[in-house]
Amino acid sequence: MKGEWVLVSPHRMKRPWSGQVEKSDESELPEFDPNNPLCPGVARPSGVLNPKYESTFVFTNDFPALLEDVPQPEESTDPLFKTDVAKGTCRVMCFSPKSNVTVPLMETEELVKVVQEWISQLDELGKLYKWVQIFENKGAIMGCSNPHPHCQIGPRHFYPTRQPSKMNISRISLKTLENLCYWIMLKKKYLKRKELLLLMKTGLL
Repeated sequence: MKGEWVLVSPHRMKRPWSGQVEKSDESELPEFDPNNPLCPGVARPSGVLNPKYESTFVFTNDFPALLEDVPQPEESTDPLFKTDVAKGTCRVMCFSPKSNVTVPLMETEELVKVVQEWISQLDELGKLYKWVQIFENKGAIMGCSNPHPHCQIGPRHFYPTRQPSKMNISRISLKTLENLCYWIMLKKKYLKRKELLLLMKTGLL
């Protein structure tokens, strides 16, 4: 997808391992936690009180990585040290009012509402920003600070570093694959090879 080679060394799986091994977290989370700032009706650290939402809930991140009102850095004359302004915003989207569910455990109707909200956010923010990225950090080991089911929405006025290469690969594929979409062709080949497939459902790969 990035036009880069990937080094595969399967024989490395035979090496002995004496490093850290993470224990699985088997603790049960409550459906509602009055101390969890993402739960309905609970006050966040900013002092804002969450509404008693019953489905998805979107709000501006109280601790955003990107801001709209930022100073313009001084222009650098050094070719090795470039600086530029980075503007954007950050939103948090809760998938469910329940803290003890994750995407795989949610009902189809609930997931439809999540996807519909993603579409709504992309439609709104895509008119204002050059790039809108929706992503989920799941699990404490990945740096997720809250177990409540949620994701981040990061619109910005600039492209991420790697994105231009992916878009370029898509453009090249239109020429080399007889005007067929790169992603559709990739899906067909995965289905034919039956490799690296974790889950297949109707309309979902």
